[in-house]
Amino acid sequence: MVVISAFTEAEVALAYCIFKTDRVNPWAYSTFEKSALNSISLVAKKNEITVGFVLLSSILDELTIEDITVQVNQRNKGIGRQLIQSSFILATQMQQIVIYLEVRFSNTPAIELYRSMGFELIGQRKNYYETERGQEHVTHINNKITVIAPREHAYIMKKIL
Repeated sequence: MVVISAFTEAEVALAYCIFKTDRVNPWAYSTFEKSALNSISLVAKKNEITVGFVLLSSILDELTIEDITVQVNQRNKGIGRQLIQSSFILATQMQQIVIYLEVRFSNTPAIELYRSMGFELIGQRKNYYETERGQEHVTHINNKITVIAPREHAYIMKKIL
């Protein structure tokens, strides 16, 4: 069973290890720690072991998903969905009216998850994400596959609560 809760200091280091697995240029540990311990970010634990997290921030009546990551061997098991659903509950309790996020053009599984949970595409940020030097990526705009390098665009998505 997966348990979602607010971060404690004890969970930050393992969550940071999970965070670094998918990053070309990860945030500094101190930046991650500050975001994780901001009293609204959430951690997912399975059998008391950290398996994922969602870093959240809030300004006025808007919640932003700064990052959501699930440990590679725990993906496609509904943990990301549980983290987002818990974020919805928290946002409602905080009287937030909208949730924003950004996602890589190439992250099709995440885009499909976000759409299935009511997020809408509202824009994009050009050359937003760093990619590995020399690594190309693809985009899926209007059912056309386009190879782009060396930075990747991000979709901006939102959900009105």
